[in-house]
Formats: sequence, structure tokens, C-alpha cells
Amino acid sequence: MKVIYSPQLMEEAAFRHLSHLERSGYRSDYDEYHSLADPIYELPEDDREVAFEKVNRIFFIERLKLGDHVLRALEAVGLIPKRKRTTKRAQLAAYALETDEASDEEESSASMHLPPVDDDSQETTSEEDLAPLVDTDLQVADNPQKDDPDSEETDGVVSYDMIRDFEERINEVHVKRAINKVDEGSNVLNRISGKPMIEMRVLASRFCNPEEAQELDAFLICEFMHAKDMVDPEFDYEDAFIPGNPSVKNLITARFRLLWNLYVDARLARSGIISTMPREARYREFDNFYRKIPEKQRRGIFEGIWVTEKFTHEELLSMATDLESLMSKYVDDADISEEERDFIHLQGSPCPLCKFPTYNWVDDPESICDEMVIEAIQIDFPDWENKDGGCDRCIEVYELRAGV
Repeated sequence: MKVIYSPQLMEEAAFRHLSHLERSGYRSDYDEYHSLADPIYELPEDDREVAFEKVNRIFFIERLKLGDHVLRALEAVGLIPKRKRTTKRAQLAAYALETDEASDEEESSASMHLPPVDDDSQETTSEEDLAPLVDTDLQVADNPQKDDPDSEETDGVVSYDMIRDFEERINEVHVKRAINKVDEGSNVLNRISGKPMIEMRVLASRFCNPEEAQELDAFLICEFMHAKDMVDPEFDYEDAFIPGNPSVKNLITARFRLLWNLYVDARLARSGIISTMPREARYREFDNFYRKIPEKQRRGIFEGIWVTEKFTHEELLSMATDLESLMSKYVDDADISEEERDFIHLQGSPCPLCKFPTYNWVDDPESICDEMVIEAIQIDFPDWENKDGGCDRCIEVYELRAGV
């Protein structure tokens, strides 16, 4: 699998990160960056873009190791193999083998004041291609305590296991700069052709502060979980058509996103991985969408979704589209009466009269309105019943029309 970073993301992320370090009093990396970048302005204009890309790549991937956030997220969700501990002695042996080869490149790069960099596209493999290729016998000979797990834990050098015992479904991961928060997210392209590619868009500002690294990792893990679901045959993702006017489509999309995020958070929690939202914060978001459902049943639905180990795309979309589908799956008929079901009008659902998204429902118009108001509504909407309710504005309009 190749991980490819866009030049725009590497440039802005590296600059923001270095600027933050400089403001915090750590100038070494900042000064080193400018010692490499400033001389580029003396080059011909046509050569500057490539030279800047090389410097930004060096700092994004090698110096600041900002690309490690992506690799850790891919590893956490299982899209690349788990890393294993290797010995420092093996790393030093590999370094010694490469010293002679690197000496010639250093002389040629010194004239440009730039470290040697591959001129290929801005891509990196999942660190196993960067790991030194050392003969196994050499590692065993140099490290007689290799089988001791304690020595590996205290060693602290990490490389990827070369043996893959999993099915790799993703060919490439393209990490690009997002314009704003709405633009952030992941998508899987070329799924039908059999060569899926993840496109991840993330704000460069997320790489700015090292103290916020946990939030960045949580965001990337969550989005890569979505991408993993999209290529999972059991999840059976498909680009479904959502019927209705734009407001209804937006409402269903928001509910679907909530339920999918809830499904992702639950699996991460079972794996001991921090998600973008703690459990109670996610419940508050769920509560906001389904506030009209009685508290007991609302909590039961949330807990039921949380402990469900497997969902399909069709199931999540059905629950987001149809309240009855959600209720029938997690609420027993004995826990809520048919009359209570009829008076559940969710915030954001379209009013049966004006068809606009409604957040202030009149659940039982007959209990507060004159008979003339009900008759006026039924003249315009013969199929309307009291249990259908209506938004407060429509009820007010019909009260004025009825003269009450």
C-alpha cells in the first residue's frame, strides 16, 4: 500500500507545525527549515517548485514525522499490518551496510544544500519499505536475547513486520489538504473496478500543535474506519439514492452519519482505542436527534446500537430513514404503547402540512385547538389526522384562517 501526501498539505502542515514550535521557543527545526528553503529563491523560477516540494517532504515525513499520524491510524484500523519491535543492534547493522552507498549521494546533494530525496511523486509506503533490509541470520547473531520479550519492549525501535497475514484491499491512500471542516473526511474511489483507493482530506491546521496529536489520531482513525467499512463485503456499502426534497435528504444524511459514527465509536471502544467523541458526548448528539422518543426507550436504543457488533450499510440507512425501523429493532412493543408511538415527531422531520423541517412540533393539535381549526386543516389535507401533528407555524396559520 502506498500513502501519498499532497504537496499542498505537506507545505502548509510543515509550516504551521514549525511556526508553532518557533513560538514555543524551539527554534532548531525552524532555523534548519529556513536554512534549506531560503536558498531556493536563488534558483531559476522553474526549478523552485520542485525544490520546495523536496524540502517540505523532508520535514513533513522525516524531520517532524507528521506522516506517522496517518500510518498509526492505518495500523489501528487494520489497513496495514501491526508493527513489531526490532533491536537497535539490527538497526545499526543495517545503517552500516548503507553508509557506503549514501556517501556518494551526500556529495552530490551538498552542492544544493539539500539532503538526498527521491524525485518520485510525494508518496511513502507503510514504513516497511523504509525499514532496513537486514538478513535474519545477522539479526539473530548480533542479538542473542532476541527471544526475550522484555528486551524488545525496552529497545524502543519500531519497524513493520515483513510477513503479512491479512488481505490487503486498499492499493493507495491519498492524503490531501481540506479547505474547511465540511471538506474533511474520507472516501473510497474505484471500488467497482477492484482497485480501491482511499482519499482522505484533512485540515493542515490539525498538524500544527503537537499537544493536539491525540485529537488528530482520533480523527484519522475514525475516518479510516469509515473507509474500511466501505470496502468490507459484510458491510456492503453502496451509493444509495435518498428520495425526497433537499431538506429531507439533509436530515436523513445527518442521521445516517450519526448512526455510522456511533457504530464506529462502539467498535473502537471495544478495542480500547480513543475515538473523536466519548460515549456520553455521542449520546448527547443522539439525544438531540431523537429527543421526542421517551427517555427510557431513547437510552435503550442507544445502548442497543452500541453493543451491536455488526451492521450493514442498508441497515444503518433504513434506521436513519424510517423511525419505525429503528424502534422495531431495539424497542419491545410492551415498552411503549401504540398511542405513544403515534405522537413521536422527531426534530428536523418534515411537517405533514408545509413539508419543511420542523423543530417545534404541535404533537396533539386537538388538545389545544378549536374544532374549526382542525376542520380547516382537513379541508386542505383530507388524509391528515390529529396524530400526524404539525409545526407551530402551520397551526398558527390555520388558527388565523379559522378566526380563533
